[in-house]
Amino acid sequence: MTESIEFVVAQTVGFVTIWIAIDGYVRRYGPIIQARKFTLINSWVYSAFSFWLFYRILSPTHEANARTLYHASKLYEYVDVLGVRAGGGDIDLHFGFHHLTTPYLSYVRVVLHSEGWRVLASLNALHHGFMYAYFGGAGFLRQTLMVTGSMQLAVGICGEAVMLQRKWGVEGQLLWPHVTGLCFLSAYMVLWVREVKMKWR
Repeated sequence: MTESIEFVVAQTVGFVTIWIAIDGYVRRYGPIIQARKFTLINSWVYSAFSFWLFYRILSPTHEANARTLYHASKLYEYVDVLGVRAGGGDIDLHFGFHHLTTPYLSYVRVVLHSEGWRVLASLNALHHGFMYAYFGGAGFLRQTLMVTGSMQLAVGICGEAVMLQRKWGVEGQLLWPHVTGLCFLSAYMVLWVREVKMKWR
């Protein structure tokens, strides 16, 4: 079910609807106290899952299962936005755009057209393992995140560009999945650099 575009769109609509409702509640009544504890617990659980998923992605005998789980994990990350907003946190441009669009990137580049998917997905899972541990309170991982965050995007952009160049002008080769991946990843890189300059220095 998670591997149909109709499901992805339906979940996005549901997510945005709930996001708007939670935002309205927080603006009117203030943060939901329990949400912060939920977000903390969710961060540690998702960190552990991401490290496990990293191992699963690298295992060639579990490719189909790993692709399904990776795509499903991008849909689950909607919960992160809802928890942060319910706890009174602000959703900045990078956070909101990234979580809103990654299910579509994974749908195109993992579900539909999986060529080269393992490299970027494994780096992304590794980054999320460190990132959610950081969100859970492991502040010493701050510099690690700057490395893994930049590396996954740089590798992804270069990979898509190389595959696009190799297929350019070759009859029967699909270019649009790589163009889609290149556009999304380039947008994430711009927003990531912007965030680093604004918050991490």
